[in-house]
Amino acid sequence: MGIYDREYYRGETGASGWFGGVSPVCKTLIAINVVVFLLEQLTRSELIGHYFAASPEGTLHRFRLWQLLTATFLHVTIWHLLGNMWFFWIVGREMESMYGSRDFLAFYLCAAVFSTLAWVLIAAASARNPAIPMVGASGAVMAVMMLYTLFYPKREILFFFIPMPMWLLLAIYLFFPLIPVLNGGDSRIAVEAHLAGAGFGFLFKQFDLRFSRLSSGRMLKPRLRIFSPVPREQTRTRSPNPSRSSATVGSAGKSAPVSVIPEEQLDARLDEVLAKIAREGRAGLTEEEQRVLQEASRRARIRRSDRL
Repeated sequence: MGIYDREYYRGETGASGWFGGVSPVCKTLIAINVVVFLLEQLTRSELIGHYFAASPEGTLHRFRLWQLLTATFLHVTIWHLLGNMWFFWIVGREMESMYGSRDFLAFYLCAAVFSTLAWVLIAAASARNPAIPMVGASGAVMAVMMLYTLFYPKREILFFFIPMPMWLLLAIYLFFPLIPVLNGGDSRIAVEAHLAGAGFGFLFKQFDLRFSRLSSGRMLKPRLRIFSPVPREQTRTRSPNPSRSSATVGSAGKSAPVSVIPEEQLDARLDEVLAKIAREGRAGLTEEEQRVLQEASRRARIRRSDRL
């Protein structure tokens, strides 16, 4: 993911108030979940769960496909809502800042649909009490947690006031609900949706499934190499020893100059540099890593000027 694809380089949204500033998508999704929960409590209508909660009967047999998404905005209790939204806010705002609001929103909604669909299909195949519908944002939140853990596995999060590395917290959330199932019982938690959401987050990171990248066709289009301009004095002067000159271009023992590497390689190196900055700070960067940042910024400025 190149620097020109990141929200902090493109600039924050110009809107003000709740929908502007930092993490507008996270705040909006949390607000929608809260409003829907309040409507559930005020109306006490069974029609909400009947038409909008996910179930094999409603989704597959009655073709209420909207349930794959709407179920993730419904919650049973206030603690169910607070637990999901609290962890979503902790990990989601940083992922939104990293990927950008549009890509993050597409990621969240796709994770919600994918995790709910996985639960529906498994529940239909196993005939496990299909009368009980599934609700909750846990599958989508688990996808965000997995994505966050892949970037920051050792970052500590307070869990019941106990500092815990992110990888361990994710493992607890994934495998603790499996204990009743492994013992031959049943779990009130939709563990299939949890696992499917985590799997979606892993695939998203592994294959870089950003919507902006897929929709722009950057997976198929060849990348152009950008070379630094050569001064005219150098182009007019021939080297007396061509073989020696060609050997010094790559400077034995060193990598190719940053200014001539393809964009996809620069993107990969940039991700490594940014991850190192997150772990150690910018003071720990080497000269080569500093050049990677500078070159990525230079190319981003060129791309932005071309769009104006």
